[in-house]
Amino acid sequence: MKTITQLRKLTVLLPLLVSCASGPSHKVVNSQSLNGLSYELAGAGSWVVFIHGTNLDRRMWNSEKEWLQEDFLVLTYDLRGQGRSVFPSVKYSNHNDLVELLSGLGAQNVTLVGLSAGAQVALDVALAEPVLVERMVLVSPSIAGYVPEEMPAFLSELMGFLREKDFDQANEVLLSSSIMSVPPEQVERVREMVEVNDRLWSIPYSLVEQSPVSALERLEEIKMPTLVLVGENDLEAIRTQGALLENRMPNAHKISIAGGGHLLNLTSPQLFREALAKFLKISRE
Repeated sequence: MKTITQLRKLTVLLPLLVSCASGPSHKVVNSQSLNGLSYELAGAGSWVVFIHGTNLDRRMWNSEKEWLQEDFLVLTYDLRGQGRSVFPSVKYSNHNDLVELLSGLGAQNVTLVGLSAGAQVALDVALAEPVLVERMVLVSPSIAGYVPEEMPAFLSELMGFLREKDFDQANEVLLSSSIMSVPPEQVERVREMVEVNDRLWSIPYSLVEQSPVSALERLEEIKMPTLVLVGENDLEAIRTQGALLENRMPNAHKISIAGGGHLLNLTSPQLFREALAKFLKISRE
């Protein structure tokens, strides 16, 4: 008789096994993990995992997913409380959520691509399970434990509306800030993600588990090859964190993207793609 653990693992893997029946060269899975994370798995080959930023969801990686699934098995997912993933009701951490998801899917030697708060998740996963991670791409990075010398100008107004639980106005402040500034053709896409994901404002802080030692204090331990991408027009605090990663991580290399903003894959899609392709060693005619 199968144990409960075995049955649970089979439940996670079943959509993957069914999708593979159509052929070994390509697979597409839309499913939800046992811990409530909504995800899509597409393509074939070695693993590339995209981690979105705060107040966004996996749709921000649609272009990258379509492009990379020709060469890789691409996982995009929604962090807990965002996108189609469940709203948290118990204590959790984003990096443990991702480790559980990857373990349930049998992932190995993954490349993590995280933007903003997603970069923070990637760093925490690399520290918690270094054997799982082969390399990383940290975009517009945030590092757990880092406190900027000067807070962004919009933050005070944003916090005021959040204290009042006026999420509509909080969304407007966020959308008007430089970190959400994107080309005209991307404006509605970003607005839709921010508005749909404003339930994130309601997550009780007491449910979010923090590592006892922050990533900032452990950067030298992270040995895997890492590409750091920073937009030259991003916040000074983000550019500073990018430099910290390059200086303190033994195998990190930073590239500054000319004219790039915070949502770098949306503000500078071609330059972002070129840098990612070179790092992943993609060569196409």
